[in-house]
Amino acid sequence: MTDEWQDTPEEDGITLGPEAALEREIAKSKALKVERLQLKDRVEQLTTQNRSLSDQLEALKQKWASSTDGREHSIHKAETSSSRPLQSTHRFLPNRWAFILLAFNLAAIGILLLFLLQKPTP
Repeated sequence: MTDEWQDTPEEDGITLGPEAALEREIAKSKALKVERLQLKDRVEQLTTQNRSLSDQLEALKQKWASSTDGREHSIHKAETSSSRPLQSTHRFLPNRWAFILLAFNLAAIGILLLFLLQKPTP
């Protein structure tokens, strides 16, 4: 006769009967259901909190964008107006240097010709 007992020993070292084991499993099941419901409520709370924070973030982004839009526009105007003369001077800088070098070389040639013409001839 091979009767296998499948009773689980408790922490106290006492083996429970089938009714006590069933009651224990029912209690565990109820505790898990309660925990699951608590977690579900917590998830709903966090979801609503997340939505409200997202809405606040969007409202702050729009408020910031509207408040800085005018400033950025005026700053952008100031930057473009101040950057245009710099760009134009940089654009014409090689031409200006070429003109300055040409004038310097012509002056040098003129001075050399004067010295050559003033030199007494033998």
